[in-house]
Amino acid sequence: DFAEFIPMPTSGSFAPKGRCTPARLGALELILKCGSFCMIKPASGIQTIHAGAALTSGGMLRDVSIVIAAGRIHAVEAGFSAPINDAAVIDARDCIVTPGLIDIQVNGALGHSFQAHDIAHMDEVLHYHISRGATSLLPTLITAPEATLCTSLRALAAAVAQAKLPGIHLEGPFLAPAKSGAHDPDALRLPDSALLKRLLDAATHDGVCAIRMLTLAPELPGSLALIQELARRGIVVCAGHSAATYDQMRAAVDAGLSFVTHAGNASDWPHRAENALGFMGSEPGVVGAFLALDALAGAVILDGFHQHTALLKPLLRAKGRDRLALTSDASTVAGCPPGDYDSGGIAARVDARGFARSLRGGDWLAGSTITLRDAVQNAVRLSGLAFSDAIALATATPARVLGLANKGVIAPQADADLLVWSRAYDITHVIRSGRLVVHIS
Repeated sequence: DFAEFIPMPTSGSFAPKGRCTPARLGALELILKCGSFCMIKPASGIQTIHAGAALTSGGMLRDVSIVIAAGRIHAVEAGFSAPINDAAVIDARDCIVTPGLIDIQVNGALGHSFQAHDIAHMDEVLHYHISRGATSLLPTLITAPEATLCTSLRALAAAVAQAKLPGIHLEGPFLAPAKSGAHDPDALRLPDSALLKRLLDAATHDGVCAIRMLTLAPELPGSLALIQELARRGIVVCAGHSAATYDQMRAAVDAGLSFVTHAGNASDWPHRAENALGFMGSEPGVVGAFLALDALAGAVILDGFHQHTALLKPLLRAKGRDRLALTSDASTVAGCPPGDYDSGGIAARVDARGFARSLRGGDWLAGSTITLRDAVQNAVRLSGLAFSDAIALATATPARVLGLANKGVIAPQADADLLVWSRAYDITHVIRSGRLVVHIS
């Protein structure tokens, strides 16, 4: 079980740094928790992967060689040609090779957020997620005072460009107070075009706005104007932390809304509500609109707590692989032992049973403690999805939603972001841009 595998140390200690302080992990505990020898190699160039099976754009292919050059996939060829003992060749003849995972919502890890005051720990947080298979991800900032958001967006936009990440997910501050969840209710704002412009300007680095997704509550007054402006700029507009009705969701879709953030969490399932005729009528809510409107894609958090695992299959049947994604919504406390934490606007208590509860009251969860790899494994082991379907929901779907034409697929000219999985669905190798990042043996 590699769930406790922690990032490459940046100093002489194996213990994670930062605010995961209730009980820092030592070297001996690391070895015991891994259950096998864990090794992170310095990033080295890979030329060929001999794959017993590979999930490619043409489906599952058996016994193929994936040839890599200049950080991209050069070819997918039948058979094995390169010598196995070559250091630039990965022998995955008894394994499955897939595209690298793409996580659209990551709040942090190891007690660190992506806010400006934590930016020095960004490499540590990124390595935590990349080493577990998320070769692409959107660092996520949640609701905070304007000054904090603008300072953090400036720092993060530059860091995202340097790390070659697709962009930033801004979740808030235009959220519904009744659905604020773990967000700071005092920092919530009504939709404001002038404030939106200041946030977008703060996120602009070298002439490019780094915000790739923005989550808001579409029922708030003024939201449709913001949705139109964001969609015009090519930013994926998401409904989340919202009490919107079906009619409000449909109007938002007409304005450019295209995605639902963590569907079913801090958003309503179909229910009964008093209607204009004065009786308790059927109200689809945000989730019902997600199911009913073909234009909407959305994501679910499959940690076993946010969403019942039995619901994934019917959601997949309703939306199809092109309109449903998995996300971790990993909290700042992902990877932390049980205890209380406060970072990046998230005050949370990590429970030993595997979830984090918000300390703001209301019995809300505070993001998850998993990575996207865990969500994929849960989809197979707990929800009964085919591995190919689970991988698609964590690769091809988010790539399509974000417009990442060269990611989420194994095909010539695609980025060489690749994972090697054992037959038990554990990751053994992580390759990013053609370079071996992690090898767990």
